[in-house]
Amino acid sequence: MTDNIFHKFNDFVWDGISKIDYKPSGDGPVTFNETTRQNLVENNLNTDFHLRYFECAIDGFSTLEKHEHVHVVMIARGKGKVIVNDKIYDAEPMDLITIPPHAFHQLINTGEEPFGFFCTVDAKRDKFNLLTQEEILSLKKNPEIANYIQVPKKYFD
Repeated sequence: MTDNIFHKFNDFVWDGISKIDYKPSGDGPVTFNETTRQNLVENNLNTDFHLRYFECAIDGFSTLEKHEHVHVVMIARGKGKVIVNDKIYDAEPMDLITIPPHAFHQLINTGEEPFGFFCTVDAKRDKFNLLTQEEILSLKKNPEIANYIQVPKKYFD
């Protein structure tokens, strides 16, 4: 039996915490690839924040999105690229990224192992918004971002 006080760690899985799809696949367009989420700290603990662990498999990536709330992200394992607005960063374990309000952002696995990261957000927060085609085309003006940005074909269906 598990409780909310202690969750044993084993290879980036915590006892008693479910590994789920990053975003529910049945709601709207597919916006990510090969990415899972574990809600480590959430509403049932009566905190003002949520702590989640995300993991992008090889060739995986998060949704290219924006929203009002701030993200604080710490890389746990693997290597990847992090797009924040018109900048792109090489990320590896223990790097810390602060994603400001309304910033376009995406995390992309570029390595040969899972790319895992912790993400802390406010418990009360807005929903994400997808970028428009115009915003994506603007981002792609940066050649380095254009090489890495991931937008599935079904993004605008």
